[in-house]
Amino acid sequence: MSPRVTFWGSLVLAGIVGVVMTGCETYGESAGLGAGTGAIAGGIIGHQSGRAVEGAVIGGLVGGAAGLIAHDIKVRRARTRAETEAEYNYTPAQGEMLTLERSEVLPQSVRPGEMADASIQYALLGTGGGVEVSEQRSLMRGERMIADVSTHSFRREDGTWVSSQPFRLPSNLDPGQYTIVTTVRTARSAISSQAQFTVL
Repeated sequence: MSPRVTFWGSLVLAGIVGVVMTGCETYGESAGLGAGTGAIAGGIIGHQSGRAVEGAVIGGLVGGAAGLIAHDIKVRRARTRAETEAEYNYTPAQGEMLTLERSEVLPQSVRPGEMADASIQYALLGTGGGVEVSEQRSLMRGERMIADVSTHSFRREDGTWVSSQPFRLPSNLDPGQYTIVTTVRTARSAISSQAQFTVL
């Protein structure tokens, strides 16, 4: 069997394994899956340039950097509907109100491979008994997106909510200043926040 046929056969097999793994992926497996997907893509790029092994290594590093591990989101209601209405002097005539109160990443300084927690607090009023809310978090360095941390939808009633996303940073993440950008959306409203932290 020629080396060319062997290479493409191996690449197809790796792709099939990657697709199968995607079907049963958990949060804890996302880093390995990211590295595997990156290696396949890198292998294709490398083969086209005549450097298949090097391409796979480069692809694996890029995919691994994007493969941080996100854990279950923790949610609590900080204020009831009545307390939130009093805080904002809200009246039903104002319609739906979605207001950012605070956003942060703790700890402020973290090493690659360690855990951090990205939290956001927002007030939601005028939903008429509850509404579907989408929360999307992205890891940024400057203007460049490093990874999607998570995207989830929840049913929220009126009140003030605190939503926290624990995540483990990739062990190969470069030191520097990073930002978690969180966007919260309903069908009618949207807010966005930026919380900075430092990777040591």
